[in-house]
Amino acid sequence: MKTGAETAARHSHFRNPWRVNKHHVLVHDRHGRGFVKAVELFCGAGGMSRGLVDAGFDVVRAYDAWPAAVETYRRNIGPHVVEADLNNLLTVVPEISALAPDIICGGPPCQDYSLAGRREEGKNASMTIAFAIVVTTVRPQWFIMENVTQAQKSEAWAEARAMLKRAGYGLSESQINAAYYGVPQSRRRLFVVGRLGEKDGFLQSAIAEKASAAPMTLRQFFGSTVPEAVFFPATSDARRSFYAADESAPTIWERSIRPLPEGHRYHPADMALLENGFVYSRPVRGGRGVRTIDEPISTITRTSWERPTPRYLGAPHHLDPVTATDTAVLTVDQIARIQGFPFDWTWGEIAKRDVLQMIANAVPAPVAQSLGEVILERHQGQSVPAIEGRFIDWLVRGGRSRTTAHNIKANVGRARRLLHGRTFADAGHELLALEAASGFDALPKNTKSDLRRALSVLVEFEASKLQKKRKPRRSAVTVLPELESVTTLKQAA
Repeated sequence: MKTGAETAARHSHFRNPWRVNKHHVLVHDRHGRGFVKAVELFCGAGGMSRGLVDAGFDVVRAYDAWPAAVETYRRNIGPHVVEADLNNLLTVVPEISALAPDIICGGPPCQDYSLAGRREEGKNASMTIAFAIVVTTVRPQWFIMENVTQAQKSEAWAEARAMLKRAGYGLSESQINAAYYGVPQSRRRLFVVGRLGEKDGFLQSAIAEKASAAPMTLRQFFGSTVPEAVFFPATSDARRSFYAADESAPTIWERSIRPLPEGHRYHPADMALLENGFVYSRPVRGGRGVRTIDEPISTITRTSWERPTPRYLGAPHHLDPVTATDTAVLTVDQIARIQGFPFDWTWGEIAKRDVLQMIANAVPAPVAQSLGEVILERHQGQSVPAIEGRFIDWLVRGGRSRTTAHNIKANVGRARRLLHGRTFADAGHELLALEAASGFDALPKNTKSDLRRALSVLVEFEASKLQKKRKPRRSAVTVLPELESVTTLKQAA
């Protein structure tokens, strides 16, 4: 696992590995990676697309119904975005099918999933089902769906899940805290990754392994984005004079060699936040409004930038470390960067309220990048799933020695490497795939037998875990014999 500081450094956006290809589409220079063709639904301003391109994906088409979001996406990512109502599946599905994507991704609108638990599901919730219809019709090898955690218990997801399972997708459902995946924000979201033919849970261990050891803090994030400044006096009012140390400099002239002006602060809002040490973000549902910069901020919403109201100041949260009026308040630019948008992201002449809504709706790009990297590693056979549960102990309880148990586990790992990390919902298909795997034929007969047996034993272990989950729980209330007799007498009467 990475530390929060290492993750902060990794996701600093001063380095610019981006370029525009001949089709005027923003792409990422990542040598040695095979691109996976992606289509994004409900793309919004482009947070998920940005992260996936960072990971090495080729996003060939994106769809959204909101003109402001489409305009922003086109300005920052590329012209391959289309304004479209995704309720009109008869138009959208043939277009996507013709693109033959390897992966479909997106975050269906989540406003209809009630956080208070009322589960009032309407038109927006039905878009989760529309997402599943697109996936099951186009049948890409992979898909990623993002939503609020409450969606996992919704009727819409239950219906969509059933459709995806019938279509043959194995599902890994993970509730992720973004603070462990590259942004200083305690943002919990459901990510469902599906792949054709896999077992459920096939990617869960890899996603968990990708998390950092500790959440990223505001200090780590903003400390990593306040570099040494370089001063090149502007030659006109239309140009700027200050550049980050790792940005491209303007043309150097003799008069360019000047010292940094005394007292200059390269990012005054960032420096003010770091110097203050505390920040206010408008709380949701009675939560804490004030946090230190040595922790993540709460989930970014459209109102995160607002200053404390008289109502909050009159009844602050009891865990606030300082009074809300003594804190820094995040700027819109800082909120956008916390949500994963880079420094050079432009919003144009769009209304501030709409910009804040786009920021709040977005999938943080570093989170999408982390998940994209996990998927690419598995897609290219560079990772294998861990065995979930106490496999060794189960083998020993079944009568095997601990040495034999470890050998079986090692053989499972070897078989999965031959399968390039694939798991199979059908055990018979898994064994057939092993037989056909490159290098399997060349193995000694006994080794081949051991690998087959190891996979079969693993299937038995996973079946035993399912049986244990399905076993009815004993009642927490024990009826005493004398009370049982009284109950019987009353029923008889």
